[in-house]
Amino acid sequence: MTATSNKGKLNMKYYTKLIITAVFLAGNSIYSQTNFTENVSSLWFAGQKTNVLSIATNRLAVNSNDIAGLILKMEYEIEFLDFDNVTNTMQQVLTQGALITTTNFAQCFEGTSRGINHLLYVLPLYPTNEIAGDRLKGNIAGKPFSYAKIIQALEDDGYFQ
Repeated sequence: MTATSNKGKLNMKYYTKLIITAVFLAGNSIYSQTNFTENVSSLWFAGQKTNVLSIATNRLAVNSNDIAGLILKMEYEIEFLDFDNVTNTMQQVLTQGALITTTNFAQCFEGTSRGINHLLYVLPLYPTNEIAGDRLKGNIAGKPFSYAKIIQALEDDGYFQ
């Protein structure tokens, strides 16, 4: 075998590996875009809660009634006890969620709506002397995303495709 033919084989191996890597990365990129619940839950758990709020804000900028954006925003406002906005966001989630009739979401939303209505009842009873300290606790990493199940139901219904 000559040096030229070896060089050609090396180039072919290099380009083959490059193409396989590109296909792999493209596949992972597509997968990560469709695995919305896992991405949001991972960000939340890692303590990157402002990134979750950014996702919500971006979605709501496109459609102010986007249920996923509303749920993400609500989770953030609950976590940081944003009493100025959270009750309005909860009402929007209840209103928009009631309009969605896809199988998984509708089944899951019944329990979620009961929980939201309960929060609407108890939030005014929140001890004012604990608000400042509990807002700081919102920054703590390692907390699960509370509404992952309802976001997963949306994903299972094809909402993010």
